[in-house]
Amino acid sequence: MGGIDFRKVRSSISMQEVLDLLRFVPVARVGDQVRGPCPLHGSGSDGSRVFSIHLTKNTFQCFKCKQSGNHLDLWASATSQRLYDAGLDLCRRLGREVPWLAAEQGRGTRRR
Repeated sequence: MGGIDFRKVRSSISMQEVLDLLRFVPVARVGDQVRGPCPLHGSGSDGSRVFSIHLTKNTFQCFKCKQSGNHLDLWASATSQRLYDAGLDLCRRLGREVPWLAAEQGRGTRRR
């Protein structure tokens, strides 16, 4: 068994699923972009709009604490886990199979 195929984890789990697990409640929405209080640094006000999420691109950015990334990065930061553990945890919580890399892919072996 190789490592986790993070590409498959990111493609099989949506940002909305991560936000639901975090119990994030947006205060503003325009199309696929939502804003609200940052779940990472604990915005002081429920009406805060410093945390911006693009749902179809699965990306986030906080304009106060400056954290940004994809939905797997968000889960790792919000739960204080390494990326590997966050990937396992998300799959478990959402009832998904963990997508593993083939052993030769995990070791960097080139295919021909």
